[in-house]
Amino acid sequence: MSSSCRKLYVALGAAGALLGLGARSAYADNWEFLPRIEGGGTYNDNYRLADTSAGKVDVYGPYIDAQVAADLLSPTSKLQIVPEVHSNYFPTDAADQSTDEYLTIDGDHKGLRSELKGIAQYSNETVIFSELPPATFPGVALGQVVGGATGLVTYQNREQLERVVPEYTYDVTQRTHLDVQAEYDHASFSHAVVRQYGFQNYTGRIGMLFDVTPRSELSVSAVGSRFEPQVGAKTNRYGADLEWDFRNSQIMHMYLRLGANRVEAQAPQGTVSSNGITGGAGVEWDYQITQVVLDVLRSLTPSDAGSEIVNDEVRFRVLHAFYPLFSGFFGARAVRVRGASGKPGLAIQREDYATAEVGCDYQLSLSFRIEATYDLTWQRFQRVPSAESNAVGLAFIYQPLSRYEPLPEFTGIPREP
Repeated sequence: MSSSCRKLYVALGAAGALLGLGARSAYADNWEFLPRIEGGGTYNDNYRLADTSAGKVDVYGPYIDAQVAADLLSPTSKLQIVPEVHSNYFPTDAADQSTDEYLTIDGDHKGLRSELKGIAQYSNETVIFSELPPATFPGVALGQVVGGATGLVTYQNREQLERVVPEYTYDVTQRTHLDVQAEYDHASFSHAVVRQYGFQNYTGRIGMLFDVTPRSELSVSAVGSRFEPQVGAKTNRYGADLEWDFRNSQIMHMYLRLGANRVEAQAPQGTVSSNGITGGAGVEWDYQITQVVLDVLRSLTPSDAGSEIVNDEVRFRVLHAFYPLFSGFFGARAVRVRGASGKPGLAIQREDYATAEVGCDYQLSLSFRIEATYDLTWQRFQRVPSAESNAVGLAFIYQPLSRYEPLPEFTGIPREP
């Protein structure tokens, strides 16, 4: 691990410790430590998505993914610290072996009329993982914007990403709430290559939330951001969002979002600007043994391409428990990446990306399960032939159940002992 990694781990760990010391009623028995260890093997027939047969590299070998979630809970606060390490070994391709580090700190404190929460994330990983979004989108909430990846993995490169997102909510009245959110992103690469440039991005959002009914909420917010790439035009973005969030019952959750944005880039020939529409619509059904998620989004996000990008994305996932100990899942994700405008300073090389995954889990015991998966990935850049890869995997997963959240992982399916 590099010295910069160690410094960041220490800084984030110290921040987490301070939050923990400040949490009320934080006795030792409020801590819960939950390990998750996954070990298995994988095979991929085109690991770096080469668009020619001569450039294809097939890899196979074992891997391990280990993390420990430290959770601290009190009647008014929650703190979670999750360090994680992922490492793989390819006997015939040592150049593509990697060890990747991650750290997530998630905190939440509730007062009588307010709530302060935030998340800090750090990753140091090969671009195979940072630039290719997974088909099942684990850990991504309904309507959550996830962008920044360019899909370029032909080069052997690594990305370090830091992200901090604090949020404050205040109850102005019983049915009216003020919401303030900020976000800071910093990305850097081991090597600067085309479509892989580091950047900094600052975003601020302020809005009002209105409880229309006990089960629906309407929000109006203003948003502004400043995007500063290492190579490319600095960009300012201004906009407004209108969103309706509705929970029909414990089973169904849906949302509708519409936004208007203006982007201004400081190009060498002067300031260029563009207006555009963003938004999204999605629904999630959670039944006793089945979950279905469908989400369609258009968003403006910073990117490694050196410009703000328009991300059009469709996500779909279905999970089903066929028997008490046997479940299956299918996920699909399609992403269309375009520049915020065709004007110099806002234009990028276009990309289309699609991936799908199908798999099954068999619960060997309360804490152990075996998982088999198949992945298909397809990608096409502008004026470049398309590329695709096939991958299969088999893994053994050790993951004890939590005292507080007894459903493991994103599958969300009850498993009987």
